[in-house]
Amino acid sequence: MLNLGAGPATRAAIRQFKGSVREVCGADIDPVVLSNDELDKAVLIEDGKVDFPSDHFDLIYSDFVIEHVENPREFLTETLRMLKPGGKYFFRTPNLFHYVALISWITPQSFHEFIANRIRQLPEDAHEPWPTFYRLNTRAAIETEAGAVGFSGIDIEFIEPNPSYLQFHPVPLLLGVAYERTVNSTDLLRSFRSNIIGTLAK
Repeated sequence: MLNLGAGPATRAAIRQFKGSVREVCGADIDPVVLSNDELDKAVLIEDGKVDFPSDHFDLIYSDFVIEHVENPREFLTETLRMLKPGGKYFFRTPNLFHYVALISWITPQSFHEFIANRIRQLPEDAHEPWPTFYRLNTRAAIETEAGAVGFSGIDIEFIEPNPSYLQFHPVPLLLGVAYERTVNSTDLLRSFRSNIIGTLAK
């Protein structure tokens, strides 16, 4: 399996697969991936290319990565190339039509660097947030780009978890809970839920 956009080690047990599958590989544009000890093998993505053979992986996944992709078609073409026939690409990413992603989309990177890690209560030495583009963060964009490069199976779901990121103050937390309960109350509002869970099949 390939963790595409692996970044540094997460230390989150639910995201660790090393030792549970034959080989866990990782790729990222940031050299920090080379020090990720949760991977059996790590490579740098250079000029949009990943140094793994074609038809190589049974499974590729990206967790909160594709919002950072500047060239969606190039990214998905390379992902498709590396998958074996019948292989699948799984991803989780913010939904652009959710208030968090919309605020992120309209604010400059300098603001993200100032506030994002503080809100997430990350340590001071945590990596600064990577630039975001949100070019694959709607159902329409995913279906258009994935279909254009040749993915044959496209499945997209929307989820809205509890807004724990708003626990810094009671007022936004209550508003966030009200929003979460509203968009989860009916499938008519699912396209306004915070995260997209997607599966693309080769």
